[in-house]
Amino acid sequence: MLLSAISLALLLTQVPARTPAAASLDLIEPAKLGQLARVKELIAAGAPVDAVDRRGFTPLMWAAAGGQIEMVRLLLEAGAAADRRASDGTSALMLASANGFADVVRALIARGANVAAARGGATAQQLAAARGHAATAALLAQAEGLGVRLLQASNEGHDAAVRQLLALGAPANVTDERGATPLMFAARNGDLGIVQFLLSRGADPQLRDAQGQGVFEWAERSPETGRHVIVFLTDRGVARTAARAQAANTSPPVAATLQALETTLARVPPASNEIRQAQRRAGAALAQLRMLASNWPAESPEDYRVNLATDKSALEAALRAGDAGSIAATVQALAEDLEIKLEHCTRSGGKLGGAVTVRVRTLQGSDEIKSWQVFYMPKVLEAAENASPDLFPQLSSPTEEALVPGRYVMWVRDPSTSKVGERTVVKVGEGKKELILELPVPADTRR
Repeated sequence: MLLSAISLALLLTQVPARTPAAASLDLIEPAKLGQLARVKELIAAGAPVDAVDRRGFTPLMWAAAGGQIEMVRLLLEAGAAADRRASDGTSALMLASANGFADVVRALIARGANVAAARGGATAQQLAAARGHAATAALLAQAEGLGVRLLQASNEGHDAAVRQLLALGAPANVTDERGATPLMFAARNGDLGIVQFLLSRGADPQLRDAQGQGVFEWAERSPETGRHVIVFLTDRGVARTAARAQAANTSPPVAATLQALETTLARVPPASNEIRQAQRRAGAALAQLRMLASNWPAESPEDYRVNLATDKSALEAALRAGDAGSIAATVQALAEDLEIKLEHCTRSGGKLGGAVTVRVRTLQGSDEIKSWQVFYMPKVLEAAENASPDLFPQLSSPTEEALVPGRYVMWVRDPSTSKVGERTVVKVGEGKKELILELPVPADTRR
């Protein structure tokens, strides 16, 4: 079933507030959706600016990925760490660079983002060049050159050169081949002036080099000046070991969630023949999945656990709401989702099967249209009132994401105008390792 663009726009702009206990996730979701006003409200209410989702992405990373420059500036001013890395090594700078958002790249570099950091061997500059963003790649190349000079000036204790390079846009958190930063060099040299100036330009005192040593250990390499640097840092609230943001709580094991799903399914009132048929389908798929799951690893991948926990939460929410139509739609979607998972596992030799790489092209007719966001949501959430979509971190086209087998709803959104395309129902699975998908862009837009 396809819904209108108006309905989708409402879904994207009317994400309701959650309870204070979920404040960290609340800040992540409006950051994904570009909801600047909501982000301001949550920051004012004390929501943690460096909260992380299951993949380790922070609100700043999502804002950078979407090119939301005002939101990026807001989060940085609120204390968001410019150089935080996600579970796979991704940084906000890498996301903004890959998507060609030069203004965001400048803002992050000005706050010290490390242009030399790499994910899978690729730096932010290489990611920008690979996606054809020449201006952004040139900006990063210039910053890399300044960063090399900043490391040298800091190492040699040239105070004036350090200040000049930072004023020109050198990234304060650039690292050398050993993972050492300008702040570490300044701490070792006992140069409090450079230490203070680097901190004012976004230098992160919690970074560690390749040997796991931080700025305090570097300061202690010079016994005569080290104690003064340590007192200086401590007086400014820098802790030797800072608490890092933790990812959201992990979901229960797959086998436990399948059992809980079976229990919840048994509570569904058989109010209609439609519900009873969907109940039987879901129950049959669950029974077979539970048998297969007995041979799966106890620690199944987190994305699988989250996805199955979403199925369970959606069914429980429909039962609490008590609306017969919502219950019927949710049980039907659940049956479809479980059947797809079962099929995927069966075609994978009874194993869990693994996530599927979904590669998306965004098209207007036969023409490829670039720089659109790709949103997705498990179809089982379609009837839920408070459902919040997820999205591919990289803009189209193409873009890709690893998804757990199941039934999804997908659509596109222009980050610059917030225009939204129609939703498409997509099946992910069938024992495949990858899926090539084409999504339509609204007819009156061009890039």
